[in-house]
Amino acid sequence: MAVPDPPAAAAGTTEDRTARVRFTRPTGWRAEEAPGADLRVRGDDVVLTVRSRPSDRAIGDENASLLERLPGSVDGLLLLGCDVWTTAGAPARLVEYVRPDEAGDVVGAHLLLVTGRHRVDVTVERPLARMTATDDGVFAVLDSVRVLDHVTATETRTLEALPVLLSGSTLTGPSLGAEAVATLQNLAGRRWNPALLRTDGGRELVAADLVGRFGTVPPETAAVLAPWAEGVQPTTLDQHDDDGRVTRLQAWAGTVVDTGADGRSVVASVPADRVVGLLAGRLGVRPTWTWPFRTPVLSSDLLDRRLAGGASAPDLPAALAAEDPTLAAFWAAPWTVSALLRPGRTRPVVVVSAEGIGFARVGRSEGGATAFTAEASANVYRSVVRAVLG
Repeated sequence: MAVPDPPAAAAGTTEDRTARVRFTRPTGWRAEEAPGADLRVRGDDVVLTVRSRPSDRAIGDENASLLERLPGSVDGLLLLGCDVWTTAGAPARLVEYVRPDEAGDVVGAHLLLVTGRHRVDVTVERPLARMTATDDGVFAVLDSVRVLDHVTATETRTLEALPVLLSGSTLTGPSLGAEAVATLQNLAGRRWNPALLRTDGGRELVAADLVGRFGTVPPETAAVLAPWAEGVQPTTLDQHDDDGRVTRLQAWAGTVVDTGADGRSVVASVPADRVVGLLAGRLGVRPTWTWPFRTPVLSSDLLDRRLAGGASAPDLPAALAAEDPTLAAFWAAPWTVSALLRPGRTRPVVVVSAEGIGFARVGRSEGGATAFTAEASANVYRSVVRAVLG
């Protein structure tokens, strides 16, 4: 596999080498001892580790084993995505994941390479809260990785099957009707009004133990009310599928209101990392192969009608389907349409999940045409991180 050498090291970077690979990284990162590792460097809240071992297995076999093993290695680990990696000079895969940690969730990028004689694992981890700030630097390092071994392994013609693994997306807490939720929100920053006991919403709050009969507010309820009292704006995820089922999940900092298709809502206070996990689970973030569409834009009217779903959803025109079979397969699958709106923004990020296939992003409309492009699962997750953590 012939690939160009990485560009000459820029100012502020240095090259590291092991027996198997070389790469450039910021000079501020420092090497440290790591038992069982070929090399470990740390800096800017990023930890990079290189390991290698003899292996004559194909990249598909090694990657399938990695994807099978990772979720069981740490309880609660979520696989974000899997992509073919083409710049290292050997067959490779990039697997991204997020795992729980006592100090907060950690996001990882695992670059797996095979040479025909060795397997090389380059892993880069950093705090989830620093994902957006460190992405450019991390991927500059990964883009610079080059294999030093003689490579006899070849890329497989057929990509390996990916596991169907989803994060837990269920919020636990009391289930409330719309009136009870409105009543609870109206309590934020105010004293309990005994007259509320004569309303259906107030009685439901008391029955759910969110408010005491004499107006006492338990600590759990106080935590729910705090962001509302401070006037925090919510991150909102609206979703609908082809069958017309509509749901909404809103998060005001750590206060989450999860409204199901039946109109009832679960209300709870959860950490920010858990909010990210909930949204990712609802979006269906999981490892998927990303096949680009040949068609970068579609008629706005055609796409709007397909996004609306229902019995009137149009078929893809035959000529377009013949020209772009990848888009045709995506178009024909059942869709879940998600609109993710960040606080302070007026235009949501619109993502389509096609059952059994993957994701696409709806872009801007201009002159009667709308951008519609395939999207990697890990990038869908990044949209969630930006919306919740900034």
